[in-house]
Amino acid sequence: MPATVRLLSWAPQYGTSMMADADAAAPRVDVDTTVEQARWAAVVPSPHAPEATAVQVVDGVRRVEAHAFSDDGGEPRLGLFGSFAVGAVRCEAGRAWLVPDALRVQRRYFQAGGEASDVDVGVGRATLRFTAEQRPEASANGLVDALNRSMLDAEAQLAETLALDESALTLVDGPLRQRRSPGRRVAGYVKRVVHWYLSAADQRLLTTIRAGERTPLFRVSDPADPTDPGRLCWYVRIAELPANYHPLSSILRLETPGALPVVRAIALADQATRALPRLASSLARDPRAPQNLVPVGALETLLTHRLGDREWIRRALTAHLARGLESAAISRFALAPEELPV
Repeated sequence: MPATVRLLSWAPQYGTSMMADADAAAPRVDVDTTVEQARWAAVVPSPHAPEATAVQVVDGVRRVEAHAFSDDGGEPRLGLFGSFAVGAVRCEAGRAWLVPDALRVQRRYFQAGGEASDVDVGVGRATLRFTAEQRPEASANGLVDALNRSMLDAEAQLAETLALDESALTLVDGPLRQRRSPGRRVAGYVKRVVHWYLSAADQRLLTTIRAGERTPLFRVSDPADPTDPGRLCWYVRIAELPANYHPLSSILRLETPGALPVVRAIALADQATRALPRLASSLARDPRAPQNLVPVGALETLLTHRLGDREWIRRALTAHLARGLESAAISRFALAPEELPV
């Protein structure tokens, strides 16, 4: 009998929501699937459990503006001009709006070693300040990773601030980066799975749970660190897709720091599982549906707009560095050729 072939839902230019076949070796972790219940079976949140009346979703976008070299007469040092923005959307009572004072735009100049100086690019009456940071990374891709980590750190800080409002469930795009709990009602949601953390037998449950159902909680921890509380994780199906799409196409992993008491983590998991299907995006509207949540797609569009026009910023950088008149440090910079990776 020939194998059944089914599609994955993301448009191919965005890769896939499942990168579990990546070449990167799986991390060495301990996994305990008996945290919530001894039987590994689908969990249906109780209809009598309290729902999340409000959901706050935190996300960010980042962009490489230009690669550069800094040359002070010695060995040229790689540099990177980058921008990122983070913000949050609150969904409540059938409406969604940008959380006031949550939108933050930052610009960085990362340099691989040496002394790095801030770069102020004047544009009309405005000034774009690229805050300098010396980095140990010695490759262009390493500096891109540094930019991405800076954005994720800003997301984590914003989530910790928003979590002070315990009237809302706060969801952060990506794994949570703090060991300690950023709040009792904060979860990270991972829409691109790199490691399943589950055995092949346990993974089969993921293909059978229905929209609005989840797996039991499981704990992922570092076997080399007995003090590591790890992370409490669970998988959720957020949409029912047509039969020509593989059932794993609508799976999300969620997690919260392992220091959170299991009883609270269960309540958080149930609230997130009930809330997420209402936020799932449509295959007809979003190329990363259904995992790219509707408020996230709208927030990404707004944040990208706030970064400014890519070509406009590059022209401003080029003109500013070419003048080389405002400080001796700035005159050392030169933009790198376009063939460097972005």
